[in-house]
Amino acid sequence: MIRLIALDIDDTLVVSGQPVSPRNSAAIAKAREKGVKIVIATGRGFAGSAPIREQLHLNEPVINYGGALVSDGVTGAPLYTHYLSETEVRAAFAAADRYGLHAQIYEGDTVLFREWNLFTERYTEVMHLPYRIVPDLLEGDLTTTPKILLYTDPKTVPEMLIKVGEMLPPSLTLLTSKPGFLEIGSKTTDKATALKWIANHFGISREEVAAIGDNTLDQSMIEWAGVGCCVANGGDGVKAVSDRILPSCKDDGVAYYIETEVL
Repeated sequence: MIRLIALDIDDTLVVSGQPVSPRNSAAIAKAREKGVKIVIATGRGFAGSAPIREQLHLNEPVINYGGALVSDGVTGAPLYTHYLSETEVRAAFAAADRYGLHAQIYEGDTVLFREWNLFTERYTEVMHLPYRIVPDLLEGDLTTTPKILLYTDPKTVPEMLIKVGEMLPPSLTLLTSKPGFLEIGSKTTDKATALKWIANHFGISREEVAAIGDNTLDQSMIEWAGVGCCVANGGDGVKAVSDRILPSCKDDGVAYYIETEVL
């Protein structure tokens, strides 16, 4: 019996920039009525995931920044954290600079970057996040950085995964999320480690957990969960390790799973 479902947001639960569909909302509400815990597991921060959580009236802990942070679902207070070291942050920025990629870090829910550009304009507008432009960013305190986000032309992602990856220390992972997004985090923490922490917090076994996602940032939790699912619009590598292939995000794959296997 599934007692906890972990859901990625973008391109899994919602089509980017849109609210949760009525079908997904209804299915999630019915699952919660049965006592199933619904955990948002996202690369976004707490504030970035707030509109989705508020629409669904969720109060469970939230997995933020790809697993580097677990936040209290009501107050936003950190329950579990894993930050990158200054050395790791500097290495990531060196790789970004080498290949002319935009790079940004996070301070709580505030986005920090060195210069304003078309990407930062669109990103902060869509995500509704506060930001600071800090030209000498690498001279400040880098000890509370949960993850680093790089952006490249989506067409160059395969090439940049190799080139940037070669410059990163072995303690870091380089994964993809939205088109053009390269997510850098620690190898010792990911969505799976954060999900395991939450399951233990609730006294729920691995076999009672389902996880649904679409990209490599979700792969660890999909492999860890008792039932790992990938929506049809997800990556081939993620599908290969999934127990279920669900209808696409736009076809309410999350609702399909809940309706057919939970309700």
